[in-house]
Amino acid sequence: MKTLSALGLGLSALGWLALELPAQGTQSREPRAASSLQVFHVVIGQGAHYWEKYGHNMLWFFDPAAGIDVAYNWGTFDFNSADFLQRQLVGDPIYAVDTVPGQWVIQAYARTDRTVTLQQLNLTPVQAERALAYSRRHMLPQHRHYRYDYFRDNCATRVRDVIDFAVGGALKRATAATRVKVTYRGETLRLLDDMPLTQFGTHVALGQPADRLLTVWESMFIPMRMRDALRLVRIPGAGGAATPLVAQERVFYESPTHRDRPGVPALWIPYLIIGLLLAAEFLVVATLGRRARVADVIFRVEVALFSLVAGVAGLVLVLAWTVTRHAFWFRNENLFLLNPLSLFLAALALLSIWKPRFARAAAITALVTAVLAAVAAVVKVIPGFTQNNIALICLFAPAHVAIAYSLWVRREPRAESLEP
Repeated sequence: MKTLSALGLGLSALGWLALELPAQGTQSREPRAASSLQVFHVVIGQGAHYWEKYGHNMLWFFDPAAGIDVAYNWGTFDFNSADFLQRQLVGDPIYAVDTVPGQWVIQAYARTDRTVTLQQLNLTPVQAERALAYSRRHMLPQHRHYRYDYFRDNCATRVRDVIDFAVGGALKRATAATRVKVTYRGETLRLLDDMPLTQFGTHVALGQPADRLLTVWESMFIPMRMRDALRLVRIPGAGGAATPLVAQERVFYESPTHRDRPGVPALWIPYLIIGLLLAAEFLVVATLGRRARVADVIFRVEVALFSLVAGVAGLVLVLAWTVTRHAFWFRNENLFLLNPLSLFLAALALLSIWKPRFARAAAITALVTAVLAAVAAVVKVIPGFTQNNIALICLFAPAHVAIAYSLWVRREPRAESLEP
């Protein structure tokens, strides 16, 4: 963390805005006049926690003459609410908008080592008033809370919508028709690149809807993407001529620790290596198991554990698709790889340790799961199957094939007993 003196130096850098900043801790007040009201898009970079990996942003309204220093934050939630966890699980989380003193919150984020970028918006006095009035409307009890959608209706898209309202829809007109090589899945994997287990779990959970190419408008669900997009947008100015939406931009604080990856990581390479090593391990232990009872038991226990994990994961994916509001978990092709059928294989693999007559049923079930894993790859050539899960196929398919082969060649109980 940086010292308070360093933060003070950073705050002095706001002199480029030619603003007379009020003392730190000034409480937000409603405007008496908006003629000198200035509006800033405050972009917060990545942090250390999972929910901070996507960045954050706010709208800061500032008018030192009127004593206005208020930032609107649409990303507040209550961990301690009675139904918080339940709503998260069923895809129905509730977030709210809140206000905080702008200067205070900017320094607070800098103290947590998150990059803070300020974009002064080139709004006319009327447009600035519209933005503030629309933000104040969101603070009314009937509008303050909203159903949060991680991709389509989050803290960033709410800020985007306020700006668009202020400029009479010019932001959406400038960005809604232009597609970019960005998807919801790609953005998620990119931003979670330093949290491999969370990245893996999210990759598994996301279904086909997460792989559609986005427009610039849609890509602004990521605050950093929104920052970049606003730099290029031009809107009608006071005289009707096109003018840049962003008047000026400065980095108030730059984190030396948290920097989001510029591109989507090529996960298929490490996933394929892990998948092949896992498959090789199954084959080696299975081969040893043909000679020694202990190795055979270890192999079947390993198959049971792997299948249990795959089956439970598949069951979760089915439930998420059928009984929750997690729209981006729907139509998930990972069900070819992680299928509830694997739960039966887990049970059969264990039963075959003590009752050899279950070996054939286990082999047939393993063969079916391996065929389904192969189908996950084959359907890539069929229109409509657009899910980008090649990396997960590389991870799971080799193990499914190795298990199926090892169980199939030993589907009939051996006449001779295994050596202890």
